[in-house]
Amino acid sequence: MTEGRIALAGYSLRYADSRRGERVFLCVHGLADTLEVWDALAGPLAERGRAVRIDQRGHGESGAPPGPCTREDLARDAIAVLDALAIDRAIVVGHSVGGIVAMAAALAAPERVAGLVLIGTASRCSERTAAWYERIALAAEQHGGDGLVRAIYGEESRRRVRGDARAIAQVARMLTSLYSDPLTPKLPAIACPVLLLVGEKDRMGPKASQTIRDALPPGRTELVVMPGCGHWLQLDVPGDVISALDRWRAKEGL
Repeated sequence: MTEGRIALAGYSLRYADSRRGERVFLCVHGLADTLEVWDALAGPLAERGRAVRIDQRGHGESGAPPGPCTREDLARDAIAVLDALAIDRAIVVGHSVGGIVAMAAALAAPERVAGLVLIGTASRCSERTAAWYERIALAAEQHGGDGLVRAIYGEESRRRVRGDARAIAQVARMLTSLYSDPLTPKLPAIACPVLLLVGEKDRMGPKASQTIRDALPPGRTELVVMPGCGHWLQLDVPGDVISALDRWRAKEGL
């Protein structure tokens, strides 16, 4: 596994790349995480192809341009990584916010996305949830990483966030668009196979994944609800994630 940086317009993205295999998995993490959240899956994915992981803008060791961002901006970051590494197509594996980015990438550049693996994500949100995303953004802007942790994980959390809190705030604020401009009505345009994985106890709820499944074209989408699991399936049950991925790939010929 090698690491490097990809220079974009005024900022750069950190990546890790196993560098071998024709089948490519591009892993995109969620809010306030880093590419290390995929550590338990990186080895098994590399055995099945080429595993590329990125720190999204503002997260971990990646930079970010000033000002707001959209989900389409984040999707362009993901496609820019493929461009820089001379990768024609990839199975995009997205967790939480990373799943939103993956769907946006499949809509913007369908020729670059061979399939989607969406873990604990959503295509829309309520007004109440949008307000929570805005509170996260404000907490990050006013109190830095500690404010970000408290807003997301609670006052007692010992978690630490790596990255630029103000840039992460812009990613959190982007999520409010799931209320004002949901992805759900756009999903019928996604033509690639999709695997949806969600924990039974995920606080975003299996219903969010069911909404995505129901909006996608019939016949090319599989939903797996994992009993007793929460939001971070790739950390808690990586073996189950890989097993589901293998079954899905075999069925879809990926």
